[in-house]
Amino acid sequence: MRVAKELFCVLALAGAVARAEPELQTTAEIRQTVVEKLESILRQHYQNFDIEVAPLDSRLRLPKCQHPLKVLPMREAVPIGAIAVGVECQGAHPWAIYIKANVRVFQEVAVLTRPLSKGTVLDESAVALKAVDVSRLKQGYFSNLEPVLGKRLHTSLPQGAVLAPSLLASTKVVSKGDQVVIRAVAGALDVRMGGHALADGGLGQKIRVVNDRSQRVIEGTVQGPGEVWVVF
Repeated sequence: MRVAKELFCVLALAGAVARAEPELQTTAEIRQTVVEKLESILRQHYQNFDIEVAPLDSRLRLPKCQHPLKVLPMREAVPIGAIAVGVECQGAHPWAIYIKANVRVFQEVAVLTRPLSKGTVLDESAVALKAVDVSRLKQGYFSNLEPVLGKRLHTSLPQGAVLAPSLLASTKVVSKGDQVVIRAVAGALDVRMGGHALADGGLGQKIRVVNDRSQRVIEGTVQGPGEVWVVF
């Protein structure tokens, strides 16, 4: 009888301890909070991105939050690359934790279609748009081809190299005020007329020119020294 009583007391005590132990916040819930917050920010700026949240220590024991978890303000307005995200619980048993994450953002940027040597002037055959992870591009990039056309390479680059502003130099072949030949092409019609450049321009760049006869201002592409093509 005494043994039965002691056994009953042990079981009752174990049950009381089990009931007293607080419910824990799962690491999956914490990580999901981070992912949802980052997604809500990134969707306002990008369409194609990837979020990787570092796993948390399985031994972590945080009390279950009685309120929705909050993400602490981040230093970056648009967080990309390697970041640390703070998550906190506000309530009877408050806590806060920082989690490492890596955000990759994919955008189309200007890259070389073939290896090119230093001093090469870029034309439409030398560049193309390709989707890459821009979080790694600390020197900048071009999201369209127009700004790179007519520029000269500062250094030799391999095929697929992402073009950054620091890698390019202007190759001016037309100066503002220069007399130019405006070549207007419309199907089989090819007309040439005199005009003046209203801006500096490199090979392949678009500039405004004025037709000396009509005084009409039009936009054309610099094809060489003193020559601007306009396609109708």
